[in-house]
Amino acid sequence: MQSNASDLDTADVAQCFVDAWRYIGAQYPSHVLAQVGPVAVTLSQTNCPFFNMITISGPTQNVAALRQAITTARGYADGCPHDAMLLLSPDWLPERGTEILSDEGLAYSMSMWGMAADRLARPRRDEPVLEYRIARDEATALDLGRVNAEAYGMPHETFAVTGSVCRWAGTQFGVVGYEQGRAVTAAQAYLIGDRIYIAMVATLPGLHGQGYGEAAMRRAIGAVQVAVGEKRLWLHATEAGRPLYRAMGFDDGARMDLYSFGHGQ
Repeated sequence: MQSNASDLDTADVAQCFVDAWRYIGAQYPSHVLAQVGPVAVTLSQTNCPFFNMITISGPTQNVAALRQAITTARGYADGCPHDAMLLLSPDWLPERGTEILSDEGLAYSMSMWGMAADRLARPRRDEPVLEYRIARDEATALDLGRVNAEAYGMPHETFAVTGSVCRWAGTQFGVVGYEQGRAVTAAQAYLIGDRIYIAMVATLPGLHGQGYGEAAMRRAIGAVQVAVGEKRLWLHATEAGRPLYRAMGFDDGARMDLYSFGHGQ
């Protein structure tokens, strides 16, 4: 599998995330999308914090620039009726950057790595025997969110925003896998520009290691490819997901860190 390593640098990893979340945010009627200097605002204005993202999408070369970016980001976060989150690259922080983030009341949540592949590696096992449904109706779309909510240990209500996935614009497919009528795994793939982006990959706790997530991903990606042809594949992976994505043919890119907003100083 040949990869273009230049696609995986910090600038491209950050921009791909912004593009992907701009698409998500735009699906909701009260969304706020803006670019103010290095601060990219992609707020769905829903009660799902993962759909309310603000990204520092370029370098902050000194302390003053970082504090200004945080002030701008916090202004938009404060204007959102629900929780929002801040994403940034540790490579773009000035000296003492992490201390400044703490001083500004930001709490580290998790890290994600941009990953990309020109094509998927061959499956390592037979596809699990599940019932796979594309989220073309609200019930299946809600199940897409429920699986993610349980995977992240969050209330189902937080991910009820996925109920509208069946009405999202553009080329996108959410796939949910069912075992004896229970939703156990999910993934979504959608077209952004000349890339296919993969998101919402989750499997219920206790059911990992059976190939469920990989199967849902492959189904979602395949559905987009039938519609638009083969495109470069992109995703942003948590530490837990990286081994699966590497095995599927994805290469590692730059790291991004996710923070929650506090009250500041």
